[in-house]
Amino acid sequence: MTDSTSAKNALANSPVEGKGSVGGARIAILGAGDRGTIYARFLKAAGARIVAVVDWDRSRAAHLAESVAPEAILYSSWQDYLTEAQSKNQAVSVPDAVVIALPDAEHLQPAIEFSGRGISVLLEKPVGLKLSELDRMERHVRAIRKKGSRAAIVVCHVLRYSQFFGAIKTAIQQGLIGEIRSILHCENVSYYHFAHSYVRGNWKDSRTSSPVLLAKCSHDFDLIGWFADSEFVSVQSSGSQSTFLPERAPAGATERCIDGCPHQKSCLYDAESTYIDALPIKRELIRSGRPPLSWMAALAYRWPRLLRRFPFAGRLRPWPFWPTSTIVSGPVTAESLDRALRTGPYGRCVYFAGSNQPDHADTVIQFRNGITATMRLNGNSFQEARTLRIDGSLGSLEGRFGQGGDLRLHRHGRARAERIPVQVDAAGHLREDRALCLHFLEVLECIAGAGTRVPEAMLVRTLEATDLTLHQVIQGHRMALLAEKSRTTGKTIFR
Repeated sequence: MTDSTSAKNALANSPVEGKGSVGGARIAILGAGDRGTIYARFLKAAGARIVAVVDWDRSRAAHLAESVAPEAILYSSWQDYLTEAQSKNQAVSVPDAVVIALPDAEHLQPAIEFSGRGISVLLEKPVGLKLSELDRMERHVRAIRKKGSRAAIVVCHVLRYSQFFGAIKTAIQQGLIGEIRSILHCENVSYYHFAHSYVRGNWKDSRTSSPVLLAKCSHDFDLIGWFADSEFVSVQSSGSQSTFLPERAPAGATERCIDGCPHQKSCLYDAESTYIDALPIKRELIRSGRPPLSWMAALAYRWPRLLRRFPFAGRLRPWPFWPTSTIVSGPVTAESLDRALRTGPYGRCVYFAGSNQPDHADTVIQFRNGITATMRLNGNSFQEARTLRIDGSLGSLEGRFGQGGDLRLHRHGRARAERIPVQVDAAGHLREDRALCLHFLEVLECIAGAGTRVPEAMLVRTLEATDLTLHQVIQGHRMALLAEKSRTTGKTIFR
């Protein structure tokens, strides 16, 4: 087999973006924040009908509905929506599926309630915050299947739907590196992303949200288990909170960045430069080197006055995209941003924000088949990227997911590495978000067409595959929760 042939074969069966429009499904969005908004827009674009938006923040729900489905009915709680959808009110149709993108503690119960009534669920991670909750979900799925339920539960582990990680899985299955011996997987969270989400943001306190090893790294534990293709037997983790502490604050730092802090211009975490000018994300886009985003970011970063001469420039200040879009309810405006930075958590100095999340941690996992893996969380990274190396008896796979992406195969006995072509976004994982939404709609179409357009056997296979993936995802959640227990107790946790 030639290098070029093996590269093509490694990609042949890997997940890729779906094409065309699938849909017509009636879907309700539970949670109108960043993730709910992204899924709603991709589902709508693929042909789904958004029939309801649920969020305790009425202005946030209204803003999402206005952009994707002005006819959608708004609710303040999922309980109210479920009650009304099950009533005889003809104005409220029972949805085919719901997207659950609520706060972490509100994932499990609505997922069980809706799927228990035959309504499929696209569930943002995590599935649950305790091992007992994960057990409950697995029991629930077995119970509804025994009753003949066709409801599917798909967890938003979007990286499973990427061409990059799909190519790795396929290369492993094809034996290109032989038998796997060890995995090194690094979740490199850029310094400004970690500060935004896990120091100032919704996940700053593990006691009221979820541990960062679950909230952020459940993707990574899931991928490791997917590649190892085995049950884990032990977990050992160490790490600490070292950067974002009051004693680390520079002398004279104020509680809020815009309260005349003397370090505002030099601080890496200054709220104004992070959210209004978005200098960190612009630097990230420049570093990616992928036009046209890198060119536009370079103009906005290096020559802001020149850029303002162009008609579209007014839309870039204040920065309207992530992370700025997540700190306000409704449209991003100078007024809404000023209010958020003066009164909300995102305007606080990172050293006084009160986070209890570790900013670095290493977790060692032992699998039943003998594979060992190390998952590294780095919350102080210069770039937003996952890097990994998988070593086998015949070679190694080495890659970077982020900054354009790069995947190389090093085979024993070969002088040169083989580059496997993969498509990766310059920043983030919107490509994978879209692929997940298309996959979910295809599952819904299979369910809706069973017995008519779709053979019953195909429905059975689809639900079995969906349930197996859910089980694997839950195993990754278990690793994450046990890793946090190991980190805080200093003990190796045996399953």
